[in-house]
Amino acid sequence: MMKCLNEFYDGARDERVRQLHRRAFAWEPQGRIPLGIHVAHPQYSKELTYDRWLDPKPFFEVQVRYLADTLAVGSDLLPVVAINHLGTAPSASMFGCKMFLPDQTSATLQDVGPEPLPVLSSIDQAADLEMPSPDAGIILDVENMLRYYRNRLPEWVCLVPPMPTAPFSTAMALRGSQFLVELIDAPDLCKRLILLCAELEGWLDRRFRRITTTPGDRYPTNFAVDAVGVRLGDDSICNLSPQMIWEFCGPAYRRVCEICGGAGHVHFCSLPHSRFEHLYGALLETDGVDVVSSQFGFEYYANHLDELRGRLAVECFYGDAYAYVCGRYGSFRDWARDFVPRYKNESGLVLYLQVSSVEEGEDVWANWQEAHEK
Repeated sequence: MMKCLNEFYDGARDERVRQLHRRAFAWEPQGRIPLGIHVAHPQYSKELTYDRWLDPKPFFEVQVRYLADTLAVGSDLLPVVAINHLGTAPSASMFGCKMFLPDQTSATLQDVGPEPLPVLSSIDQAADLEMPSPDAGIILDVENMLRYYRNRLPEWVCLVPPMPTAPFSTAMALRGSQFLVELIDAPDLCKRLILLCAELEGWLDRRFRRITTTPGDRYPTNFAVDAVGVRLGDDSICNLSPQMIWEFCGPAYRRVCEICGGAGHVHFCSLPHSRFEHLYGALLETDGVDVVSSQFGFEYYANHLDELRGRLAVECFYGDAYAYVCGRYGSFRDWARDFVPRYKNESGLVLYLQVSSVEEGEDVWANWQEAHEK
């Protein structure tokens, strides 16, 4: 496998991609909108199940095949293998959460994963809750996975641990949906729980980096993008008002950045019918958040560029966005020929999508290149 991957090694290209991402997130115009194309052939993961979810071997073999195909397309992605199938399990497991395991995986390994079941029966328990034992939950299993991957990958391939869950989302997973009401009824206890989760997430990042060997000033995401800091998945904030985000989430984002370095890079999911656009304005005014990540962020960017410019960069386009523009514009090519000429000389935007074959990826990449020539 290593021999197969080494055929694609191009250190100069990898550095160019890294700089494309960094300049975009820093709002430096470069005449180009970076686009990453991840190839995830559904046939590769057809036999994967969660019966062996803590066994690294079958998942590693699939991820290496994905990486080889992705590098064959050669888009604006870093050479990354990420442990994507654990969902939000690692940090929640340390507090004793049991996991609901899905019946099957997805082709991308990113869409499903173990779902933590609430472990706190009352928010009052947060008053005495302490940092869990360093080896609690599945952490030793995660470290074994990381070692398995790291020992078998070329050193030039970035290894990314399971995507960190943002402190608010972890806290809500521990308590359940009642947590939303308790933000009003018991705000101090909720803040204590959220900040405890922030400390744990920062500690986990530093611990995992000792195995992945990722330099402390680099933050590759599980989407193979070079982020401005640890990319925190915070889907649960769609339930919050801007005022609640500033009060409950902002301090926790800043605490993770203090521990891990870098700046705030926050993700929330969006769908064609559920954009949660109020979150962009809230994160725009959240001290310490420099990048927002969401599937349909490209449309918010197009409609609010003057507000975002120089303040809040956008990472977007994965999930349903690719199919959405193909349906709305007739093809990806037609959408790109309309969108790219309007925004290629701006900045603050990084796009990422997934395809199911090298041939499809090469076609998308050629269309993207062509759109930049208009």
